[in-house]
Amino acid sequence: MYDNAMWWARRAAVVVGVLGSAQVAAAQTQLPAGLCDFDISDNQGALVWGSTMHLTGRAGASTNRGHFFLINADSAQYDVDNDGYNQPGSACNFTAIYTPIDLQGDLVNLSNPALAIPKANVILVNLPRSLPNGTMARVDAFVEVPRGTVAGTYIGQVSIRDSVYGVRNSPNREVLDQDRIFIEVTVTEARSFTIVDPDSAALLDSVVIRGRAGQRASGVFRVANTGNTDLNDLRVTATDLRSESAVGLIIPAANISFSPGSLAGIQFGDTARIVVTVQIPRGILGGRYRGELIEQGQAAQRIPLIVIVTSTRGILFGNNPVREINGDIANIAFNGDPGTEWKLSIYDMMGLVSYKTTGTVFAGSPLPGGGGTTLIGADYAVNVIWPLRNGRGEGVASGMYLVVVESIVNGKRQLAQDKLMVIR
Repeated sequence: MYDNAMWWARRAAVVVGVLGSAQVAAAQTQLPAGLCDFDISDNQGALVWGSTMHLTGRAGASTNRGHFFLINADSAQYDVDNDGYNQPGSACNFTAIYTPIDLQGDLVNLSNPALAIPKANVILVNLPRSLPNGTMARVDAFVEVPRGTVAGTYIGQVSIRDSVYGVRNSPNREVLDQDRIFIEVTVTEARSFTIVDPDSAALLDSVVIRGRAGQRASGVFRVANTGNTDLNDLRVTATDLRSESAVGLIIPAANISFSPGSLAGIQFGDTARIVVTVQIPRGILGGRYRGELIEQGQAAQRIPLIVIVTSTRGILFGNNPVREINGDIANIAFNGDPGTEWKLSIYDMMGLVSYKTTGTVFAGSPLPGGGGTTLIGADYAVNVIWPLRNGRGEGVASGMYLVVVESIVNGKRQLAQDKLMVIR
């Protein structure tokens, strides 16, 4: 129950100020014995203008809270709707106040009446069961906005009555023992999108493309509008794709194109199909090349873009010739299956071994919770650094050297060789 003398005085001043004391007296009359009434006060409370409460919220969450006042008036100054006030005494004590579900209505979207927020999502807090004559109660209200609700303005109404008194008419045909308040909700815009499989609604955590060195490879995905309003001016770009194995090997972003590269708009709940094409450089090593696919617009999202390259290329030099005077060292990259052994030998032009090393291609790390049997992050290539020293640690002479690599590629033994020039 809410009983505040200052509120009553302020409400009376408002009524008199608007109508004038003579008009108030003429408009407000005492109801005959046996008739009672309560009212919802217009323009009073929080977020209430006229007979409408204005709330704001986002999809999937509650709106802010407003409140209104329920008044059981037993004097002229508290007859907020000017439809008559009660005789003093307990005969007009309301004891069974409720909200009749058949008089409730869904909150309907003003722009598209086919859209609505269910009436069950309108929550009244502290609605009194009883309201004694000459008292008032504050009732809080908010709305649970369903997830996915389209942005816009929704409006409905809440009616309140007493089940004991029922609904009757006053001598001047005013409806008694029932009142209503309109609830207007502004659902704010939430712009978001995600990447999904081109043939289903399954979410993608990455876009994976496979192709051979020197060829164009393509993949397809869809951009799904998962927000509650239309998306406009969506653009798709990509970063450089860097080898997960050999340091310094990249597929440049300039080699990646999208069709379409930009979208004027995607309607709420719709998707758009996009083709990504990668021009894989000729002579690049096989393996996995990883970068990011970037969607930009009113919102932004990044997901991995992975290109798996198959290549017959044996050896790739990071720099050839190698100029020691510039502080260079030789970067030698080659393919190998994860977990397999490899051997690298470097010969001078007389056929003498200048440098030799061996190793194992990184097989990956155990996946947490995988019991140690599932590995992730395996390498498909090796990068060996030769500091231009022989096996005794002495600097090698300028000249041409033959690099020979033995490794396992796609389950088969591969013997690759290539020439490297050293300039001291």
